[in-house]
Amino acid sequence: MKIAIVGAGNIGTAMAALFASAGEEVTLVARGARLDAVARDGVCLDDRGTLHAGPVRAVTALDGVQDAVFLCVKAQDLGDAVAANGRGIGPDTLVIPMINGLPFWFFYDAGRAVPLADPSGALAGHLRPEQVLGAVLLMTVQTEASGRAVSTNTPTLSLAPVVDGADLAAVDRLIGVLNGAGVRTDLAPDIRQKVLVKLLANIATNPLSALLGCNLAEIGRTGDLLALAFGLADEVRAWAADELGRDLPDNDWLGALLLDAGDFPTSMLQDARAGRRLELDAIARAPLALAGEGAMPLLTALVAALDASPRLPLDGPAAQEARAGLISLTHPERIQA
Repeated sequence: MKIAIVGAGNIGTAMAALFASAGEEVTLVARGARLDAVARDGVCLDDRGTLHAGPVRAVTALDGVQDAVFLCVKAQDLGDAVAANGRGIGPDTLVIPMINGLPFWFFYDAGRAVPLADPSGALAGHLRPEQVLGAVLLMTVQTEASGRAVSTNTPTLSLAPVVDGADLAAVDRLIGVLNGAGVRTDLAPDIRQKVLVKLLANIATNPLSALLGCNLAEIGRTGDLLALAFGLADEVRAWAADELGRDLPDNDWLGALLLDAGDFPTSMLQDARAGRRLELDAIARAPLALAGEGAMPLLTALVAALDASPRLPLDGPAAQEARAGLISLTHPERIQA
């Protein structure tokens, strides 16, 4: 298959390295110094001591139609990425957005839009719903200064068409290629449920980590941080049950997940430390808009604290004050782990 990956960050680099190592024809869209480095050195993933590496074709934008395009950019950059790489997306190209948060396609089957997901209309204008595959990736990745990606777990990917009418033979072929490249991939019977489960974990950890500088295991083993994570999860769980009719995992599951993740910084904490824009629209503001005013007071306060902070993550007295203000909105007795 002709496979393109748009974005050479953590996930894009890891996916490109896995495909290239398996001998697939890979085109990677990158920019600036990263483009030059990839063109010169190829890509590399260190998966717990096992190296996956290989050459890829590095370009600034796609110039030919691909069989599958993985969009490995932040949710807020999807529209620009699709518009800039339109020459690589034909009517039958499978498009796989590898994003955190509530995806733009979530209500495609209901004919509704996700707030803040496609403000420019670029996604609706360039993509047929039948060619979009919902994707939920579970993979912890960081990129070293050298450009090598480092992962601490086996990548697990769930894929599924988001509306009827997709080319199921092409989807099956792509799943076979992914499994052959070392990405444990399945065709999900309910991709929206998987999105919501990951969204619960994202909301419970990403904004909190960006504000206070804590990693996943630190949240899991620290009483007040765990109370905050559980409080955020309680709000998501109530919204999903009341508004979407969905049951999500309990706080015992979340607590175990945090400890199992180890001392790993969330993607939002990595962005905060690098001074990059946070994925708050997809992860937090879209669910807040759908839930309605007053439905998620802890998440609302957390987003307001992030918006008001001139520098992230906070430290010293500023972090202590923010932490105390947030904990006052929780119910510590709910800790179950």
